[in-house]
Amino acid sequence: MRFSFIKKDGFFLKVLVGIIDVFLINFSFYLTFHLRFNFQPSMNNIRPFYAIIPYISIVTLIVYIFFDMLSMSYKSIVDNLIKVFSCLLLVDIITAGILYFNRGFSFPRSIFIIGFVVQFVLLAVFKSYLLLKMKKNYRKKRILIIGSKEDTENIAKRLLLSKDNLDDLRYICNNIDHNIYKLIDEVDKIYVGPSVSSEIKSELISYCIGKNKLVYLVPELFEIAMINARTVQLDDLPVFEIDNLHLSFEKMIIKRIFDVVLSFIGIVLTLPIMAVTALIIKLYDRGPVLYIQERVTQGNRKFKLYKFRTMIVNAEKKTGPVLAYDRDPRITPLGRFLRASRLDELPQLFNVLKGDMSIVGPRPERQHFINEFTKDIPHFKYRIMVKAGVTGLAQVLGKYTTSPEDKARFDLLYIRNYSLWLDLKIMLRTLKVVFLKDKSSGVKEEKSLEEVLISLNIQAHEEISATRIDQFR
Repeated sequence: MRFSFIKKDGFFLKVLVGIIDVFLINFSFYLTFHLRFNFQPSMNNIRPFYAIIPYISIVTLIVYIFFDMLSMSYKSIVDNLIKVFSCLLLVDIITAGILYFNRGFSFPRSIFIIGFVVQFVLLAVFKSYLLLKMKKNYRKKRILIIGSKEDTENIAKRLLLSKDNLDDLRYICNNIDHNIYKLIDEVDKIYVGPSVSSEIKSELISYCIGKNKLVYLVPELFEIAMINARTVQLDDLPVFEIDNLHLSFEKMIIKRIFDVVLSFIGIVLTLPIMAVTALIIKLYDRGPVLYIQERVTQGNRKFKLYKFRTMIVNAEKKTGPVLAYDRDPRITPLGRFLRASRLDELPQLFNVLKGDMSIVGPRPERQHFINEFTKDIPHFKYRIMVKAGVTGLAQVLGKYTTSPEDKARFDLLYIRNYSLWLDLKIMLRTLKVVFLKDKSSGVKEEKSLEEVLISLNIQAHEEISATRIDQFR
């Protein structure tokens, strides 16, 4: 079966994948019943399963839509299988909950254990096959990056080092002149850096639309503010209404109720873990258990943030405020474990309950770093339009090494797109991030573009209006 004629993540493919996945999950339970009862299950045993098929199907679709499982990404097979494992676990837990509260649908617990294994095997085979076929039939696109030297190098390094990128970087253009349109004609995708002026962006996008080219724009505050803008009519003139970045009163009330309930439940459930952690820290070096530091939250209000101490006592006594970096000697061996497992963040649930923070929001910064970042990133100050969060969009989509400017973009995108649904998605994705080491490591020294090209054995040639990249793969 060939997939080259199907648009990537098109509606048809999503429906097809959804139908097959729902069928495989239900078929796995059916097959499990036969395996469990030596291929001769009685009607009394299997009848409850037939009755609950609609519930399993609905739960599967809801979980799949929530985790965007209907879209086949070009990530590695391992990444896709981790996603399948997580979704199956959630589907089976919810299904077991439905059975628990409705005894009329009860069937043996062993069905869930065996069924989960069968489901994972069948879906793993199907997803892996589909991904390999899609990659095999994928036509590589040629890429042009436009912007300042700093912007283009940042974008180029991410494209070259990304395992998910299947396309070829062809040109890097720092000087925009009439020759840029010739370069656009030679490529399929165009990345535009934030330093390009609005006037030139408008011209480039207009030309690309006419040439049926795909444009990727690194957004500035102006573009982010346009997201979810409401269209109003001024007589016969269409107008965009761009609201401020504050949450509405109703959204703030809902978010606060959500925070109080979840932080209270979280404290009750993790209190034994926090007690053991505190005891271990005290026994480790006899120093303070908590690290209490002044941070900034909504409205530029200062508050005391609580964390389990992961560094030596008085870590910044000689250096002053310094961000943690990769292999930072100030971090204790115990502290490395606490940071990697995110256990050091648990005391912040008390900050949430007090009202200083939210479960989800921009991470709180110290005033010193806010002042430093705002000098070069003016829109960094708009992060405090909402309460600081224990986790956030920048934490689940970025890394510890993500630049302050890019983190600010994620934070502003979160504020502009806020919904309770988005908060739930970020919380669930945070659980996945806990297991990723690079998300919790300190700031690392990045390679230059030239070093990246050399390490990948890629040649670059300077031409009249751009740098040509020759990728041999």
